[in-house]
Amino acid sequence: MTEVETGLRSLVHEATVRLRSADGDVWGSGFFVAPGWVLTCAHVLSPHLWRDPGAPFQVQGDGLAGGRPCEARLEAWLLEEKPDPHRLIPPEQDLALVRVDDPPSHAAVWLSDRPPVFTRPVLVGGYAHGADGRTERWEGSFQLIGSTGRYGLHGDGALAMGVSGGPVFDPATGAVVGVAKARRGDSAALLVSTAALHDLGPLGLRVLADHDRWHANPILDATDGWATLQRQLVTGLAITGDQWSPDDRHTALALLSALPSPEGARPVADILLATLGDAPTGMAWLPPRTWREGHGMLYGHDPTPAAVFLRYLRLVVLYTRHANPQDAAAFRLDSWIRERLTQVAPTLRALVTDASLPSSLAQPRTTPHTATPFPARGDGHPVVTVELEPLHYAMPPRFYWRIAVDQGDGELITLEEECVGGGVREADVVRRLAQPLADAFSRADLPGLPAPLEVALPPDYFDLEVHLWRAHDAVHPARSRPVGEQRSVVLRDLSRRSGRMVRVRERWEALHNADSLTAVPAGGAGRGPDVWWQRTGPGSVPVFGRPAARSAAGAETVRQELAAVLEAGFPVALWNTRRRAEGRSDDELVRGTVSLLGEIHTIRELPDSIRRLRYHRAETRPEGDWAQHMALFFDDPHRPLPSEDFERDAP
Repeated sequence: MTEVETGLRSLVHEATVRLRSADGDVWGSGFFVAPGWVLTCAHVLSPHLWRDPGAPFQVQGDGLAGGRPCEARLEAWLLEEKPDPHRLIPPEQDLALVRVDDPPSHAAVWLSDRPPVFTRPVLVGGYAHGADGRTERWEGSFQLIGSTGRYGLHGDGALAMGVSGGPVFDPATGAVVGVAKARRGDSAALLVSTAALHDLGPLGLRVLADHDRWHANPILDATDGWATLQRQLVTGLAITGDQWSPDDRHTALALLSALPSPEGARPVADILLATLGDAPTGMAWLPPRTWREGHGMLYGHDPTPAAVFLRYLRLVVLYTRHANPQDAAAFRLDSWIRERLTQVAPTLRALVTDASLPSSLAQPRTTPHTATPFPARGDGHPVVTVELEPLHYAMPPRFYWRIAVDQGDGELITLEEECVGGGVREADVVRRLAQPLADAFSRADLPGLPAPLEVALPPDYFDLEVHLWRAHDAVHPARSRPVGEQRSVVLRDLSRRSGRMVRVRERWEALHNADSLTAVPAGGAGRGPDVWWQRTGPGSVPVFGRPAARSAAGAETVRQELAAVLEAGFPVALWNTRRRAEGRSDDELVRGTVSLLGEIHTIRELPDSIRRLRYHRAETRPEGDWAQHMALFFDDPHRPLPSEDFERDAP
């Protein structure tokens, strides 16, 4: 063990604490990440605090005021419901932040800004339960051998009892990368990535900002502090002004922490692409959602050229000023960039000074007075796609699902799916897809331009009110409104991915070339698709005043009519997802659609026109308004769904 590693391990231990009751009963471990803030696992606290989360308890550590206990309280955790004592809490929910009131001076670990590196040794520490009932310092060596879900990490060693909540330290980078979670047999451990802090929303980001500002304090690093020791890890080469040092990193992250958060992951990804000319390694696993995480994606080797980081920071400044030209934090960061650039070789400075925002982020931020057209394939505007396929043998209904994103190049990239096993119950679909949808939107949304959502499913399920779904957004809770008020939401016919698109293309072109768009009541469409085709004009949009739900009164007639409309190749149709018993007349949707179609210039404006209508009506009228229960079928034949079917695997 080198002297540097010994020094870093000592810093980690000084920040590690026991979590205990006032009677001295030790529950588990934790560690300071910022002044007054301790990170631990939620399962360490939940057995003792579920009934009274505000109850005080204690933290105690060898590096904390001579080992004396300090009073603490739970500030937040990721738990969604009371844990089942017989089942393991998922890593995505097993994190908690503890607030220590008026703590004495204490150490805090350095939290990594990089994705974890597998097949590399890490050290796990904490306070284990000893044979005599007391706790003692414990440390074990592991290798990260894989991941599970969003934040779960697998290690190849066994954790001691009581170490849950302790830090997982990577000696190669001198950073804490995870939290010890659970023992899995005699030779495996489950850990939680510290990136899960972001799911604690504004509180998690505030603690990270406190962390970065604390570590940027030069007084703390006057002797063997984190930056001093991390500097000695850099390959043994002298760090010059052309190389990015741990001191640069600490200063830059502190300045970044004062900036407004990016609007999702897409701005960070686009700026990284503009910085590197290519997507950085690790983007597919979990996209960077903050400027801090984007900074961590720039590391390729040590020492890393300073010009790369300065170019990234300069683009962040330009992005921030694009939204608010007078942002004071952006001016402070830009001033430091200019000062730091004087230490870079003159031949490299143009990489920073000539940086300009990518076109995707340089669009005007003003809200358009007219509806935004639904993207065409390959036009550079992203779309999020959800496929829902029912398991035919399952009653009540269960679904396989897949979420993909088209970043604007016409190619769908699958982000997450569940297409084997027993699927998801219909009643659980919204809850199960909330977080994956939020991740997909974060990747696809551009500033001021949320990506549309299209949901492909069989016609029997066209009454699922997908526009009322909510996506989980921890960082921006105010955005947790129905997706149909935030973005265009359309339905597509899952069966059309197998072909039979000639009539659809003909009707699609007719809609685009029609002199006017007309809402046509669809009653009588069940007489046959050929009859329906012949008696409608090129700008016709079929409208059903009643729902097509399997349990609704008169549903069989509506389903026959809807089947005829689909067979006739109509790419656009609307219907009411609420039953007549709800107090709405059958022709109310028809009247509203007639008015709406008269206001738009092209059929591609229809989805966003409905979105705008829902948003403004939700602000001024009760929930029962007809626009809140309008389903829009919008099936662009030039944007094909993936051709492959779901794998089938009966439970």
